[in-house]
Amino acid sequence: MAHAAELDPAMSLIRHLPNALTIARGLAGPVGAFMLLSSFSADDEAGAVGYGLAAFIILVLAALTDAVDGWAARQLGAATALGELLDPIADKLLVGAYLVAFVVIFRFDIWLMIPVAVILARDLTVTGLRLTSDKPSALAVTDTAKLKTGFQMAVVIAPFVVVMLGPHSPSTMELYALFWYAAVWFLAALTVWTGLPYWRAARRKTEHDE
Repeated sequence: MAHAAELDPAMSLIRHLPNALTIARGLAGPVGAFMLLSSFSADDEAGAVGYGLAAFIILVLAALTDAVDGWAARQLGAATALGELLDPIADKLLVGAYLVAFVVIFRFDIWLMIPVAVILARDLTVTGLRLTSDKPSALAVTDTAKLKTGFQMAVVIAPFVVVMLGPHSPSTMELYALFWYAAVWFLAALTVWTGLPYWRAARRKTEHDE
C-alpha cells in the first residue's frame, strides 16, 4: 500500500501529459513561425537554412502531438473537458501562425491574404463560440473538422517539402506556388464549410434560450 501511495504523485503528474502536449503544440505555432520568418530575413545562407530547418522540425513535431495527445489521454484515462477545449485551439494556433508567416514572406499578396483571413476569421469565430458556450460539448470537434485540420497541416508543411526537394527552376517554383495558392483557397472553403455545423449548433442554442 505504501508503495502504491508513493506512485500516486508520479501517476498524477503523468496524467497531465496529454494537456501538456496540447499546450506545447499551441506554443509551437508562434515559435515556429518566428523561426520561419527569421529564415527569410537571415543575412547568410547558413542562418537561413538553420532557421528554416528549425521551423520545419517544430512544425512536424507539433503536428505529431495532435495524434499523440488524444491517444495518451485515452490510454491514461485522462480525457478532460479542458483537454477537449484546448485541443482545437492549439491546432488553430499552430496552423494560423505559420499561415500568417507565409503571408508576410509572400509580401502580403492579396491572393494569399484573402483565404488566410477567411481561415483565421472562421477559427476565431468557432473558438469564440466554444469559449462563450455554457455547454462546450455541444460544439465538440466534428469528424470533418478533424479531416480539415489534417489537410491544414499538410498544406502548411508542403512548402518546406518543396524547398527540401530543390533546387527548382523559376518556372517550376511558380507552378508549385500556383498549386499551393489553390490549395490554400480550397482550404479556406473547406474551413468555412466545416464551420457551418458549429454556427448552426450555436444558433439553435440561442433560439432555444430565447
